[in-house]
Amino acid sequence: MTANLQDILSEWQSNLAFREAFKQNPERALKDAGFEVNPDDLAKIKAMLTLDQSKNEKLDDRISK
Repeated sequence: MTANLQDILSEWQSNLAFREAFKQNPERALKDAGFEVNPDDLAKIKAMLTLDQSKNEKLDDRISK
């Protein structure tokens, strides 16, 4: 399916396994989750999710406790 940024953000927020996979290999994580993204959108997605990473790590810590 063609990627919708809102769908990807929703997956990021609700799926810890996707988030961890994305941190290791964003392109592969998106593909494995069924998202198809063009290079321009991929750059936007990486920037958007990377900027928010410190907040997400704090959330990950709370979820795992």
